[in-house]
Amino acid sequence: MSSKAEISLTSPQQDKQKTEGLGVSVWEVRPGERDYAKLSDAPAKETNRYGKRIDLVDITHANTSPNRSMNINGKNRVGDNPNRNKQHGFFFNADNCIGCHACESACSEKNDNPAHLAFRSVGYVEGGSYPDYKRMNISMACNHCDDPVCLKGCPTGAYTKHAEYGAVLQDPETCFGCGYCTWVCPYNAPQLDPVKGQVSKCNMCVDRLEEGLKPACVSACLGNALDFGVIENTPQNREQAKTKIPGFPSPEITQPNIRFQQTKSLPDQMVRTDSSPIKYEKQNGHEFTSTVDEKTDKTRLWSLRKLSSRENPLVIFTLSTQAVIGAFLIQLLGSYLEIDSFISIKSSALYLPTLLALSVIQMTVLFLSTLHLGKPLRFYRGFNNLRYSPLSREAFAIAIFLAAYRALPYSLLSSFGSPING
Repeated sequence: MSSKAEISLTSPQQDKQKTEGLGVSVWEVRPGERDYAKLSDAPAKETNRYGKRIDLVDITHANTSPNRSMNINGKNRVGDNPNRNKQHGFFFNADNCIGCHACESACSEKNDNPAHLAFRSVGYVEGGSYPDYKRMNISMACNHCDDPVCLKGCPTGAYTKHAEYGAVLQDPETCFGCGYCTWVCPYNAPQLDPVKGQVSKCNMCVDRLEEGLKPACVSACLGNALDFGVIENTPQNREQAKTKIPGFPSPEITQPNIRFQQTKSLPDQMVRTDSSPIKYEKQNGHEFTSTVDEKTDKTRLWSLRKLSSRENPLVIFTLSTQAVIGAFLIQLLGSYLEIDSFISIKSSALYLPTLLALSVIQMTVLFLSTLHLGKPLRFYRGFNNLRYSPLSREAFAIAIFLAAYRALPYSLLSSFGSPING
């Protein structure tokens, strides 16, 4: 297997069918791997600081076995780490990060990412003024959260929270490229590839984990800023395991599985260096809180060119759907409100043609809305995640509306007679 091979997970049904590859390595382990690149098997706590179980087998569906194979790249190899079914996470020491981007490079090389995608990225926040200027680097990837909003937002059901290592994995082949997960994730973890028309993201290097190795980004870190292991097990030579530092979104959003150390003194206010109007202010002498900081010198330019994006079909769909539903309700229910103008609409010869025209408009913009997808022919997968995804529910509600739209007016006509003669 090439070291750049894409991780492929198969279904539990396929697990039973495959016997070849049993015991075969899913990752080509180099001889002489150093201890810093190997997973620790230290005893783990029962719950994390959010109150969630760290041992994930007991809180997943009944047919999950502690020794279930993940079938990575079609092999039935099962890792022998005793903490395999416990929630793992990254540990980031901001004091040690030198901003060398070695973790980025290792991640991209291992996953064979093109130049326009990065599953892990390094940024920074800064504060103070010369000569007391401070800059803090932050290395960020998917945090494999306890409450992953990407999983709840994805309409196709491409995301799965696994009992193995607590990894949140995404299947690019199920994805139809709507990009909704990239909107809702506060860490910019899912990456939409405009070339392939699909999303992919950090997979926690589960193939390396199955061989007892830490993720590629951790092994490549030059400054010993990144570490990895069972969440809440503070790594060696670490004195802190905080859930937030300046530049990191509020952990209450998704309960991310990442812990931080940041002991060096920082100014009372830290700011981003991009155009995002956010600053981080120190509260109670030590904790930083993010606040909106609208920059007064920010030039606002409005034009159709600046407003235009790949989401234009969605904008047209949303506005048109609101207009169609409003017109439908007026025509259908207006006469029962005893308003003369509404009654005249229903008794007009244009009543049925207008209903038909509105139906054509709705179906047209519904078709148009699929054009923003990376893979428009897979639009039907938008109903896969009705349990969690608002987008799935919206698509389902529109489908129900269209069915009712076509059936209800004519059933009323047959019951009450023609709008002209009734």
